[in-house]
Amino acid sequence: MNRKKPSNNFRLLRSISSKMRQMDPSIEVRYLIIYSFLFKYCSDKLKCHISTFCRQKSITLNEAYGNEIVMEHLKKEALDELGFFIDRPDFFIDNVVEEHYHDRFFMHPFYSAFRNHIEFGEDSKYGEYFSFIFSECDHVINFNKFEFTNPNHLIVKEIIFAISKLNISEKDFPFEKVFDRVCQSKLIDVDHDPDYLNFLISSIVSSRVKNPVDVFNPFLNDASLLINLYSDCEFPWKNTYAKAQDEFSYCCSLIKLLVYGFDLNHVCSEFGSPFEPLEDLSLKFDVIMSRFPPITSKNLKRLSINQSYELLKQNKVNQVKSLLSDQLNIDENSFEQNSELNVALENLIDKMDLDLDLDAQFVGEYESLKESEYLFLINMINSLKDEGIMVVSMHHSFLVKNSLETLRKFLTLEKNYVDAVISVPNELSRLPKLSGLEIIMVFRKNRNTDKITFIDLSKDFKTQRERYILPGSFKKNLLLSDGTISKVLDAYNNKKVIDKFSNVVTLFELRDNDFNLSISRYVDTFEGEFIRLEDLKSQKMEIDKNRKRLNKKIDLMMRELDIRL
Repeated sequence: MNRKKPSNNFRLLRSISSKMRQMDPSIEVRYLIIYSFLFKYCSDKLKCHISTFCRQKSITLNEAYGNEIVMEHLKKEALDELGFFIDRPDFFIDNVVEEHYHDRFFMHPFYSAFRNHIEFGEDSKYGEYFSFIFSECDHVINFNKFEFTNPNHLIVKEIIFAISKLNISEKDFPFEKVFDRVCQSKLIDVDHDPDYLNFLISSIVSSRVKNPVDVFNPFLNDASLLINLYSDCEFPWKNTYAKAQDEFSYCCSLIKLLVYGFDLNHVCSEFGSPFEPLEDLSLKFDVIMSRFPPITSKNLKRLSINQSYELLKQNKVNQVKSLLSDQLNIDENSFEQNSELNVALENLIDKMDLDLDLDAQFVGEYESLKESEYLFLINMINSLKDEGIMVVSMHHSFLVKNSLETLRKFLTLEKNYVDAVISVPNELSRLPKLSGLEIIMVFRKNRNTDKITFIDLSKDFKTQRERYILPGSFKKNLLLSDGTISKVLDAYNNKKVIDKFSNVVTLFELRDNDFNLSISRYVDTFEGEFIRLEDLKSQKMEIDKNRKRLNKKIDLMMRELDIRL
């Protein structure tokens, strides 16, 4: 039997994997690798785009670039369709590697060829995000002095060469999957949202919202959750919003979004604390989804009322400026140049009751929630559109922690936001410290029911392997099987009660249980034989009688043998 020959990308990925096991990569090396993937993707994507034009016109790539009129046409078309353009053909990655690979200071031309010769459209988000990536590389790596002389650097050089030979158009093992697997390896080691969570969360979202327009991920990590939903939706949504606070993960996520086909002009990603709201407080979303880290004093920069007030105030200022510009044709530059106009605007904003927007929902017994560590959660639910959905994974302590009882009451009885609570199988956790401690919460606004669905996946689930796996080199990802996900969606969407799997509970039942949301309290998965209390009581009485009879016999025998204690 003839075995199928490994694909080009799979073979190169194995080569990269083999080389990376020979080294302990520094942050400098990690930036070099993701930069190389970015250079490769942009270079080949543009070359493919221009080559199509050249075949139609029966001209070479150099002839196209040599004709000023043709080049301007190609540039405009590339900026419109791809978001970027490289201004000379000798700065494509293959040409740079071929000409300079054996140079001692190979990294300097390799970096400058791309960084200094890629162009973007005016006010393009591509330019903004690429500039962030380049500035991080500039900050971490001294490209002028980076020599390929020591063994570690020579291995990096070989990895870069392997990356330059990848095929970005291959179907068997796609380029984006190669980058994804490298990001999960120790070579890059970026924080990756587990695939079993990604598939479950995106399936829940896509089952309820068919054509979202605005999607928000407040804890971006490596963008894998957004990418997974992107493949699930029938039509790509328009605007992507995200927050990230780790520079390297942020760079990786931007590159991953690009290679997976996101239009960066419609990606509004902010670098900063995920616990703080987006700068534009007026934004509303069809979908919010994320994996929350455990809430601790180390990773939480708590939102204060003052921070929220200042953001709200600035948002109102922007709204008034926009209104005055549209209705009265006031030039926006006038607000910067005219001090009297600025003072009048400040006075107008100061007279508005902005704090009413912040505090209206936190009155009476809920006033303490103004200082809650989960205030960001309430703010995110409030930023949903009326028919929007928020699906997040979080620490199970949220369901049972006594100090959060008021918050759970607010989210259930007061607001009726909680739509479902789903457990995550312990066996699938790739993070031992979170094993058995993760659940998925589904929140919706304007619910027309007082019932909440509880689903227990702790025992009744099946798994399958992720399709693109490199045997022996990367940790194999287990996914929930298609059948298991279908069963979850059926129970959730149709609010089904399934023995030992799901239950539907009213808000009044929650009230009777002091708003405890523990899944085990509402879904009985006990497999043993039940014992009636009456039977247990009679068995105990029989044991007590036998014990008394036995004690009497022992006392009698001891007296006959004249044994004293």
